[in-house]
Amino acid sequence: MDRRACLARLWGHGLAVPLGLTGLAGCATVVRAGGGPPGLGEPDPSPLLPPPGEPVPVHVPEVEQELLGEVGPTLIVAERRDLPLVSIALRVRCGSAADPPGRSGCALLLSQMLARGAMRQGRPVDGATLARQAEALGGSIGTGAQDSQIWLDMTVMTPLLPQALALLVDLLRRPLLPAAELQQVRAQALDGLGLRLQDPALLAALVARRTVWGRSLHGAVPTPESLSAVRREDLLTMHRRWFRPDRVAVVLTGDIDLAAARALLRPMFAGWRIADAPMPHEMPSAPPQPLLPATLLVDLPRAAQTAVLVCAPHVALDAPDRRAGQMAATVIGGGYSARLNQAVRIRRGLSYGADARIEQQRAGGLFIAQARTASRHAAEVAQLMRERVLSPGREPPTPEELAARRAALIGSLARRLDTDEGLNARLGELWAQGIGLGELSCFAAGIAGVESMDVQRFVQRHWPAAALRTLVVGPLDAAGPALAALDPKALRLAAADLVLDSPVLRR
Repeated sequence: MDRRACLARLWGHGLAVPLGLTGLAGCATVVRAGGGPPGLGEPDPSPLLPPPGEPVPVHVPEVEQELLGEVGPTLIVAERRDLPLVSIALRVRCGSAADPPGRSGCALLLSQMLARGAMRQGRPVDGATLARQAEALGGSIGTGAQDSQIWLDMTVMTPLLPQALALLVDLLRRPLLPAAELQQVRAQALDGLGLRLQDPALLAALVARRTVWGRSLHGAVPTPESLSAVRREDLLTMHRRWFRPDRVAVVLTGDIDLAAARALLRPMFAGWRIADAPMPHEMPSAPPQPLLPATLLVDLPRAAQTAVLVCAPHVALDAPDRRAGQMAATVIGGGYSARLNQAVRIRRGLSYGADARIEQQRAGGLFIAQARTASRHAAEVAQLMRERVLSPGREPPTPEELAARRAALIGSLARRLDTDEGLNARLGELWAQGIGLGELSCFAAGIAGVESMDVQRFVQRHWPAAALRTLVVGPLDAAGPALAALDPKALRLAAADLVLDSPVLRR
């Protein structure tokens, strides 16, 4: 075996990350192709390599759920006694979809502010002291926000669970939200956003979300203007309106059972009642509503590379053909040997990796294929990606291809559920989206039942050529005339002039 073939085999095994399962919960699912240099070609099967083993079954522990009070919070427990650890998450069914108009990023800032100060035992405690208290328990406080939830989380050894729960409950119920800390958190968020706006792939992701979802609430993205508009009063209002027992879940996974969890948590939530204020109004979810031409070119002159995205509508979380859609996305962009990476990287060496991801919401979803490339190849990569997205409609996956992608998809679930943190996150995402927790146990069987013709029918129905939208972000002059010829009706905009507060990117 020569050195070139040996290297190809090494990069061809063990470095592919298959399509994840966050599409189950409506969150964006990221697919990453394998590492290594492009253009080595497809490795030939070798008799020296052992045959693949039998698929590892997905083990989902029993999940129990009950209300701690008359209306909440909801307690969710998945017991697993293999290690003396418990993963804790306090989740609020309120996320970026609840951001006030003109203040996109409010939920994100609120999530980070929860750990910047709280009342504990009747005394104010600052963020630095809270962090030291968490470290004394052998853990750290995690916070985050998505479309449908804000959360606090932590993992500790079982004997320290009562102290950790008490700490997180105080952060959830009694945050100080100090104005001085808000300025620091906002400055950090603005710095991070500024970097995203200079990176072609990250900017392309923001533009795709803003333009393809359109006027749907899922299309809003944080901007420098919206982050700067958020005031402490906005955070206080969001906390008062949405942080109520009927919208909170405590998710515990690991070395704990339902009875012990109930005994610990009921005193901590005793006396927490729903305020007299009416139930907060939830904006209805809506499918993607693109308002711009099918091809959008964004000029980012100082970028070293060009990002190419091809987007298509996807089905809602509870759609009957959602499993076929997940398999279609996996066949196209679910790992090193998926069709996108085969065409763009392995056969032509035009990128270090092409991948795909899914965003699913209650009323619809979005499929995004993406790659980075040298600017002079942008038009070629865009055309290749469009062809590969459409390809299952013409050429359904072979039995071997389908089996490989099915194993990758089910295997990614098994790996995520292998840790208490991964299991906790999965359960929390399902709860936040209003999906029954039994969905977790049904996923593998649902994917196993998808056949090649199901994938072909899904692509033909949902992803005709007219439904695809192409986005190119980078130094457009370096892309040459081929990019302009890609679509004569393409809309060209300068990155410096983008108005991300608007679904048409202009005022």
